[in-house]
Amino acid sequence: MARSLRSRRAGGAATAGPLPPRRADGFSMVEMLVALVFTMVLMAGMASVFKASLSTFFTSGEALSSVRRNRLSIDLLGQDLDTACMTLDVTSLPPYSDTCPDFYVLPNMPITGGPAAPAVGDPTSADQLYFYVDQPLPFQATLKAGFMAPVHYPSLTFDCGSAPYAGMVASGQYFVLQDAYELGDIGSILAVDGAEVTVQTTASPYAGQNGIDPDGYFTHNHMGASNVLIYQPAQMVRYSVQYLKLDPNAGDGNLIPCLVRDQGSYSPSGFTASQAQQIITENVTGFKVYLSVSPNLVATNDAGAWAGRPATLGAGSTDMAGWNSLILGTTSPDAASITTQLATKDPTATAPANDPYWFRDNPVLVRVDITTRTAAQRTEYIGVNNASAATGAAYKLLSQTLIFVPRHSGLATTN
Repeated sequence: MARSLRSRRAGGAATAGPLPPRRADGFSMVEMLVALVFTMVLMAGMASVFKASLSTFFTSGEALSSVRRNRLSIDLLGQDLDTACMTLDVTSLPPYSDTCPDFYVLPNMPITGGPAAPAVGDPTSADQLYFYVDQPLPFQATLKAGFMAPVHYPSLTFDCGSAPYAGMVASGQYFVLQDAYELGDIGSILAVDGAEVTVQTTASPYAGQNGIDPDGYFTHNHMGASNVLIYQPAQMVRYSVQYLKLDPNAGDGNLIPCLVRDQGSYSPSGFTASQAQQIITENVTGFKVYLSVSPNLVATNDAGAWAGRPATLGAGSTDMAGWNSLILGTTSPDAASITTQLATKDPTATAPANDPYWFRDNPVLVRVDITTRTAAQRTEYIGVNNASAATGAAYKLLSQTLIFVPRHSGLATTN
């Protein structure tokens, strides 16, 4: 009660009355609205910066991933192409056929396993690359115990260095005893003991030509601990683009176009894969292979420098029409066919169609273009690759090119 009164001294008299209203602390309504507006503007700016940073983070990561995939696929393909047409025993070459030469390209082949209704950006065709190779196993063994010639189909023990390597040795493979470079065939595996494998040699279809005499006898003495090269003879390798379902979820949306490597034993009737498929890289939208035997045309960027230009190639077919008529140019050579290039370079050169070893007889420039796309479509990529805004999002594409002369191209083979 005392707080609600005030004392006034006027002539010694005291009077009482209500205190005046006290002003409350805080913001007024106008101040609150102004502060709220400024806060909203600031939050909108921060959200915009955060969104841009997040977008940059994702797009940069996807771009780096595409570059890494392309670099890896180019490296793997380059290393493999360096073995194209490598023959470790020239006396055991198969009779190459027109259906299955030792090196060929099928242009613009339909990609198998794709979605029933391909979406914008889904590839529908790509080149296929095939080449012959005698493929060494990825290790060098040693001969456990030597022997004296003549020996008729002996059983031999190889030390492969590790158990996984020993497990790679199989019947049907060839081996070369490198102390005297005598070749033998592995007929069967007798035993595997850790890093050591014991094999039974067998009759060679090329006896009398590779060091072993016609009756199957080894004709050279061989020392223990000498090096042994083991390889799979007469292999055919194919690079192609296929759709693979790498995601366990259902639906065509999980089909991913991949560059894959298939391998099988050579057959004159055509290629048949017999080994486990290898995935070289994912999200591949383009795989093109070009050939040239005229480096001078390549250096001047001549229109006829590369055989396999997209403008000259229609849809590919399994009858090798595109390879024979458009790349080799055997029936209707154009300015960029191998036949035309060889005729310009050397009028006396044999047309590839009449030379089954043309790839070995002439240094050939091989160019491979690989185009990959990002794993996801984003609005940020619209217009980057001529993508239509109507799709709402687009992939970002990255292309990389490999140009080189494979190691065994131009290394003539003598039968």
